Amino acid sequence: MSDSKKTTGDFAGRAMRGAALITVAVLLAGCSPSAPAPDASPTASDEERYQAQLAEERLEALVDPITPLPNATPTTPAGTELAAGEWAVVGREWASDQTTMTVGVVPVSATAGDLERDFAYLPDDERAKLGAVTPLYVDYQFALLEGERMYPATTGIQLLLSDGSIADIPIIVGGMGSSTTDTLCPREPAASEFPQEVGDVYQGCKTFLIPEGLDAVSVQWGGEGIYTTEGVRWPVPVA
Repeated sequence: MSDSKKTTGDFAGRAMRGAALITVAVLLAGCSPSAPAPDASPTASDEERYQAQLAEERLEALVDPITPLPNATPTTPAGTELAAGEWAVVGREWASDQTTMTVGVVPVSATAGDLERDFAYLPDDERAKLGAVTPLYVDYQFALLEGERMYPATTGIQLLLSDGSIADIPIIVGGMGSSTTDTLCPREPAASEFPQEVGDVYQGCKTFLIPEGLDAVSVQWGGEGIYTTEGVRWPVPVA
């Protein structure tokens, strides 16, 4: 074979092998899995996740009102005697920034407790300091009737005794701690931290200590605003 024919044959062979390799590469490219498409959904920020958590906590804390909610106006005059289950309409102010709001308040039930049993978690000497008393657990509801937020209602809930005095509440150094009273008298939720809406209703409980020989005669909303000297009163509700 001449040199010219050999060179031509080598060139043709290399060309055929090159074409074959290109074809295989094209086929492999068509069969290979494509890269995953980028996730188009937005990523929630820390603030968005926090707000979502607060919204969920709000829904968990809401309760149904024991009776239909009243209108936001007029407010209940100081000194009014209300019937069991009747809402008081109270104008309030957030002291830190003078935010105003109108809330509804109503006692729900009152349950007598047992000092030895309910405060058994306290050392004997600490429990003895409470005196000869009977705990009374008063449940109440509060609702936002007007405004954007409200602060807890517990500060204004009082219990009047048969001698005209206001019942004490147990002030324990270090707080109530884990005790059976947490079950008997669940704390009021921190509603002021939630994104609230008009019509939201929450429930809380307050523990009062009734001295031996005295009786509870009424529940009162007092101690603030126009109700400082004369509150709104209800009969003590039954359990």
